[in-house]
Amino acid sequence: MVDAVSVQRYDLFVQASRLLQRYRQLTPELRPIGVEVALAIQYHRAQAGSGSLLPWVGSAQGLPLQQVAEHICDPFYSKTHPLLPTLPESGDPLVWPLFNQSENGLVQPLAPSAVGGKLAERRWLKGCNSQEGIGCHALAAHLWQDERFLAEDRDLCPFRLYDGRYPLSVDQGRQTCGFDDHPCGWQPGHPKMLQVVGKGKQAEILLPHWTDAMWAMLLPTHRPLPVYPLLVMLYFGQETLQQGRSSLSIEQFRLDFQFGQAQFRQLFDTHPEHPLNRHLLTWAAQPEMHWGSAHLPQMPPLLHQPAGGRVVLDPDEPPQFRSSGIPHSAGADPMMAERRRRRQLERSERHNEILHHFRRWFRLAGLEVREDQHTFDFLAVAEGHLLLAEVKLLHHKDAAESLQEVVGQLLYYERFALGSWLEQGFSVQKAAVFDGPPPDLYIDFLEDLGIATYWINEQQMIDGPEGSLRLLRQMEVRVRPDPELGD
Repeated sequence: MVDAVSVQRYDLFVQASRLLQRYRQLTPELRPIGVEVALAIQYHRAQAGSGSLLPWVGSAQGLPLQQVAEHICDPFYSKTHPLLPTLPESGDPLVWPLFNQSENGLVQPLAPSAVGGKLAERRWLKGCNSQEGIGCHALAAHLWQDERFLAEDRDLCPFRLYDGRYPLSVDQGRQTCGFDDHPCGWQPGHPKMLQVVGKGKQAEILLPHWTDAMWAMLLPTHRPLPVYPLLVMLYFGQETLQQGRSSLSIEQFRLDFQFGQAQFRQLFDTHPEHPLNRHLLTWAAQPEMHWGSAHLPQMPPLLHQPAGGRVVLDPDEPPQFRSSGIPHSAGADPMMAERRRRRQLERSERHNEILHHFRRWFRLAGLEVREDQHTFDFLAVAEGHLLLAEVKLLHHKDAAESLQEVVGQLLYYERFALGSWLEQGFSVQKAAVFDGPPPDLYIDFLEDLGIATYWINEQQMIDGPEGSLRLLRQMEVRVRPDPELGD
């Protein structure tokens, strides 16, 4: 058995991040944000004892949702280290969740919950609530004493209501709680680990007794979480958790969180020969890799914005698909003539109506928007990032064919129409915009490919799965109000 592993090595932190991403890929039953919130609360309870900020179920008053985020979750995941970035201007520490990795496996930091504007973050607010988190809005006191009710999957709750307003393919039909009409559900497999009283950011949180069955909904018992990557990810750069210790054993980790031994073995794989544990321990046995500024990945300086597509200025201007007249990287497209012919056929009146409403909200947010006569329908430019979108009519032709087309077009235009942007260091987020909600399997398929899904609702606002809408809210683009937190 390994005695202890270093919690001060940046190279181990990088490896641990990649290993946890691999664990997430292998474990579809994992509830990543639920695990993050539960661990933060477990540590807070263990360290605070009777001075815990979270009152028990049955108390007269709970802890406001925003305070859970600012005083429990953020401090637990904040990190300080010379090689880690900080919040621009203020230099405050950033927040580093366990499961927020980019494509290269490196965890991406978040701004603290108190920061607003474009950096506003709702991860903990959503994670504590009942739509996609570990909360439940049941008000009846006797239910929180009912072991059977607490052990049941929240997706099977008899108090959930479905009014048929949304297809069941969209966020589980956006079902609501029979107690207070609050959004409830989204995905099966979420426990009831927090009682949520009230709505929006003013809601209050109370704590019931946690059971092994609750934890098992977050971390499947057939695939426990490898403990060594988790330990390094939690303790690196976290002086409060480290408490002056440069290395930590798994027994010290267990005691810090006050997990029972049987419960600890159920949740975490402590065997050194587990493939992900072994990988980290093998790396830890080697001399530390020192990361100077020369070893850190550098973003190329952003020069002038490349040409390509015509800039749209008026939010109410209908799509015209006029060319800017300036050549761009699409000139390398060997099928340009055929592409032009097909684009003319695709851009019907209904197609252009959807695109008009979609891009209007981006212009009202002050973002640069472009259209292109021969290639993409929509391109938004925002501080080094691009949103490339294609409009498709699902309900006027074969839906599977439309899905295949939109995937192919987005990948094709990213390669052939945005090459000069990529060379300047811009990152690309791809999106599909439909004339209505697609089937849930299609939404999941697009999400697996890194493509967001949107449509225009009856109020002419951008709608979509909550995960996709979160991206636009971060860009300060107005979308359908969050039914759980409002806007």
